[in-house]
Amino acid sequence: MRLPNPQSDTIVFSASLMGSRELIGELGGDPDTVMRAARVPVSAFETADIFIDAERLVDYLELAAEHCNCPEFGLIHGSRLPMGIFGHIWLLMRDAKTVHAALQYFVKYYGLFTDMGAFRFEAADGGQWLHYSLHTRGRFGNRQVINASLAVVCLFIRGNIQRHWQPPRVKLRQDGNNTDAVARFFEHCPDFNNSTDALFIDNSVLRAEIGSGELGRLSKKSALIRSKMDGSIVLTEVKSILRLLLPYEECSIATIAETMRLSERTLQRKLENLGTCFREVIDSVRADLAWHHITSSQLPISQVADLLGYKTQSAFGRAFRRWHNQSPREARSTS
Repeated sequence: MRLPNPQSDTIVFSASLMGSRELIGELGGDPDTVMRAARVPVSAFETADIFIDAERLVDYLELAAEHCNCPEFGLIHGSRLPMGIFGHIWLLMRDAKTVHAALQYFVKYYGLFTDMGAFRFEAADGGQWLHYSLHTRGRFGNRQVINASLAVVCLFIRGNIQRHWQPPRVKLRQDGNNTDAVARFFEHCPDFNNSTDALFIDNSVLRAEIGSGELGRLSKKSALIRSKMDGSIVLTEVKSILRLLLPYEECSIATIAETMRLSERTLQRKLENLGTCFREVIDSVRADLAWHHITSSQLPISQVADLLGYKTQSAFGRAFRRWHNQSPREARSTS
């Protein structure tokens, strides 16, 4: 097995590994060999909600394909992933009225799941191209993770409107090696050596109705319900939103209030009625997340600090000691 590349700056939820060990076993390989070679921590297969280095995921999928002699490994893995791994994004997609609306949610909020890549739509005659751009480069290539990402889109459409749906056209940057394996998955030969990685989705599929749209229709009612919420349920929702958003943007009380469809003043008053304030709540969430990522993941301490909004590792270290009476290194060494 080849040695993996040094750590990157991009991250992804460990849920993206779900089912991969079983697939390697099905194909006659040894999951532990691949895991060790890619230096993916054991905890990433035990807990779905920790962050892992995205480059290790890229390397893991490439090494798995090589180890199992399965060029279509990424496609198979992506097509088996449960959409539930996308959490809040999946809830929005399930409620969307059409395939297009659901995929627009997916494109818009994909960054909440990982910053290793991004999707975008491009209008075309008869439909839309859905492009995927990967921001992380593995040492051994990136074919498998790109194919897995495209396969997830196929999985969603197949699971909602047409079990055996295939994109009528596929563009791939990769060369034409192992064309048979990829062609078997898509049931036709993609356009290889392209300048992009993309699936074409025709308008009839995009317009297909899949959900009730209740979340959208009930937005005003939700705002009214939230305005009347008090007690621990308010605190629970604030903490839930903070846990989701903290790694991706600077969270202010204005941001959280807007997400909850409350005015900033109303949210502040509700927290005061609970004997706390926004600064104390965000500090508590940071403390919980810090412990979780330090003890359950192998992300560098500097990266955990950055995820939680600290400009320096030393500032994070002081906060961690205040929360847990020990340094991040001490906590990691004893976990």
